[in-house]
Amino acid sequence: MKKKTIIISALAAVGVVWGGWSLTGAFYLHEHEAMKKEAADLTRRIKGFKAASEGLRADRKALRGLGSTMLGRDADIVEHRLRTLLSALAEREGLGEVVVSHGRPAPVENPARRRGSGVNRTLRRVLSSQNDFNVIHARLQGVGTFEQTLRALAAVRGQPWIHRVEGFTISPRGKDRKVFALKVDLSTLFAPDLVKPDDPVPVLQSPDPGASKRVASLVERDPFHLAPPPAEPQPVPPPVAVVPASPPPPPYAKWRVTGVVESLHEDGRVVEVMLARTDTGEMKTLRRGESLLGATLDDASGELVYFVLDGRRVMVRTGQTLAQARPDESVHSAEHPSG
Repeated sequence: MKKKTIIISALAAVGVVWGGWSLTGAFYLHEHEAMKKEAADLTRRIKGFKAASEGLRADRKALRGLGSTMLGRDADIVEHRLRTLLSALAEREGLGEVVVSHGRPAPVENPARRRGSGVNRTLRRVLSSQNDFNVIHARLQGVGTFEQTLRALAAVRGQPWIHRVEGFTISPRGKDRKVFALKVDLSTLFAPDLVKPDDPVPVLQSPDPGASKRVASLVERDPFHLAPPPAEPQPVPPPVAVVPASPPPPPYAKWRVTGVVESLHEDGRVVEVMLARTDTGEMKTLRRGESLLGATLDDASGELVYFVLDGRRVMVRTGQTLAQARPDESVHSAEHPSG
């Protein structure tokens, strides 16, 4: 075969192969790549739909659980049950002079309805025509011993149909401080669409054991107890000829500040500071002007307690001993950095 014929045959073969590859890419490979991309896109969408579905089921389950803690579907029935349950709770814990007050269901505004929320105007207009849920604010008041008021407060916090405790006060009555007035502000949710007709009627729940232990601990500490008046000073014996040894320094490190109580009385603001001896457990309660180991209580605010010691005003934090007192003039610059 001539050389020219061989070259022509080779070029023809290359052309056939190239044309076949081009046809394969046009009719198969390109279509295959497009199908792979479409399949990957569908897979991503399916995963997104699945995640959204699982989140929706979780949200529905959470809303169903929330609805089971509500007091009913009718506003009048809900208000009646709220008054009845709060009164029964106070009486069960031994409170007297019980007063229960509440308002009407108040709608809670959806934050997405406000300007500046980032939600477009059309959706805000739709949201403005509907309310997700309502809130009923209530107040429980009663009188009892310190333990009874603490137990009532713990019982309020343990009720599933009380969805929020907004605040409370415990105030002593009288000079003997054996009677206390309790005031608790609370709220319950009202969303008729979330309550099923066959949901059981809510009942009073008992406080959990942990809450009962905390109540017992507070009652044992008795932070409102006033210390007895100081004993009459003993007569100083006449000096002896022998020079006595230098007395040991006062045990300031053994007295720790454990708490501060501020209250308002007819005579004005009353400050009391509780101290405990670390080695014996002995407790002391000081009012303004009263002293311990030469340290005279001057004032207290929050966790800061001020004493006058050796003619200087010093500061001690709650949890520190008297030995850790620092001059008052250095507190303002070092208070926060030192923790």
